[in-house]
Amino acid sequence: MRIAVFHPGAMGSQLAAQLVAAGHEVRWVPDGRSQASVERAEAAGLIGTTFADAIATADAVLCSCAPQGAVDVARLVGEAGFAGIYIEANPLSPKSLQAAQDALPDATFVDAGVVGPPPTGGPSPTHLMLSGPAAAAAADLWAETAVTPMVVGDTVGAASAAKSAYALYNKGKAALAVLAFQLAEKHGVTDALTAQQVRADAGSLKDPGLPDALRSVAWRWGPEFDELGETLDAAGLEGDAARALRKVWSRLDE
Repeated sequence: MRIAVFHPGAMGSQLAAQLVAAGHEVRWVPDGRSQASVERAEAAGLIGTTFADAIATADAVLCSCAPQGAVDVARLVGEAGFAGIYIEANPLSPKSLQAAQDALPDATFVDAGVVGPPPTGGPSPTHLMLSGPAAAAAADLWAETAVTPMVVGDTVGAASAAKSAYALYNKGKAALAVLAFQLAEKHGVTDALTAQQVRADAGSLKDPGLPDALRSVAWRWGPEFDELGETLDAAGLEGDAARALRKVWSRLDE
């Protein structure tokens, strides 16, 4: 099958590499992308082409980018008349997910969410949550690869909800750890804080360098927490909790 991927970042390039390993022909659009993206795409075995060619020849499109760009990608692909399977693999709120789906009237829309690290064969599995009428067909694309597809429902939105629930816990915990280290540093008690790593629930407190280590992803995790806030609001839950934690990523990204 021919697949177009937008855009091969740290996660998208590895998802695409597994598609190549499964025997699919995967294309991407290098125009306007960084040298780092070019290197990732080449390492993954992707074929560089124009946007028009990528869409015209694709049976399926995988969109895996920062959440703030997902709806724009969907609109561009929809305006090109794409009518294949569109796999939306970004952490989106119900509102943003609906906007992406509405932008693709001719496509078969699959909701997706990635939980875990990029699929490189490590000990932690990469779960690709999938939902929608064509979720099973999308799952088959990654058969016998380092990606573990999980069909979580036949309704668009189920996969995003599963991804959002885990991201809220996992990245929310990271945000709290960042705040804890910053508070400890202000009072000169970082050693006392890291000493608590011996406790079963304190694994995030092992490395006082965590705030600096997370600066490189803050630009992407911040908008994800915007989406999480809207997702919680839509469920009648406390969206302000996610919006408060979003400020942690905003500060790291300054």
